[in-house]
Amino acid sequence: MQKNLEKNIDIDILPEEARNLLIEFYEFLLTKYRKKTPKILPQGFYQPIKVESYSKIAAREEIYERR
Repeated sequence: MQKNLEKNIDIDILPEEARNLLIEFYEFLLTKYRKKTPKILPQGFYQPIKVESYSKIAAREEIYERR
């Protein structure tokens, strides 16, 4: 296989059915390998919530104590 491929391919020399298949495959490759841009959330979309101190959490034994 050639290492230096041309950027333009002449598909006019192919039969119409082969051209259609080639175009379909090309569109498939575009969707599969297209770079995905990260979604940027609008400003203010995520607001962290204030959390109270963790000092009031019970000891592990108290959490799993059977009643």
